[in-house]
Amino acid sequence: MKAYGSTNRGIIRPTNQDSYAVEGFEREGALLLVVCDGMGGANAGNVASRLAVERFVEEVRQEIQPDMDDTYIEDLLRVGAQYANQSVFELSASQPEFQGMGTTLVAALVQGNRAVFVNVGDSRGYLLRGGAIRQITEDHSYVQEMVRKGRLTPEESRRHPHRNLITRAVGVDTFVDSDLFHVPLENGDKLLLCSDGLTGMVEDSEIAYIIGDTPVLENAAEKLIDTACANGGVDNITVVLFCRGGSAE
Repeated sequence: MKAYGSTNRGIIRPTNQDSYAVEGFEREGALLLVVCDGMGGANAGNVASRLAVERFVEEVRQEIQPDMDDTYIEDLLRVGAQYANQSVFELSASQPEFQGMGTTLVAALVQGNRAVFVNVGDSRGYLLRGGAIRQITEDHSYVQEMVRKGRLTPEESRRHPHRNLITRAVGVDTFVDSDLFHVPLENGDKLLLCSDGLTGMVEDSEIAYIIGDTPVLENAAEKLIDTACANGGVDNITVVLFCRGGSAE
């Protein structure tokens, strides 16, 4: 299993409020991928995203086991997201400069021939297989709700003025509801976790082309970031790529 992550503040934003982690667990034969996109004034967003990543990874590290069944993994990821939520919420409530901060969270735990995603907010997880790309997670956002109800097309949602308004976030309340997605993996499959600084600037079809045309994960991640910046780079951009088997370096 190979994985690589990178983050960039983009062209417009003065700071980077994204955080990510790539954590391997050799004894358990597992790999954890995490991306968080913080929100809040001044430095609150990067505090929220960094704290959420650290707390989430810590919880998984403490409870991960070899040969986990689906129920155990689901509980592990949901509890990890809730602990991250609690940490961000408590810090936000205790210090005025962090009041109202929060963060998205998307993570994938890979073990054997499967990946399980957990998601809160509009950072995304994708599966790339045989040149095709499929979004695994579902955005918790205003425009996505409109798309689900048939009031907006996916194309219209990309240009909607409220496309960045999310309906769920880590750290804004005492409890967070997270979604889970199971993905069986084949050799050569790739996973992409990213913040909306990528997906807001680069179409899914172009993402698939770049990754398919760039077999080395490090190069593919940097090319995705460069493309998002070239297309405007209006937000922070974070990319985490994973490949199961195959020839990716």
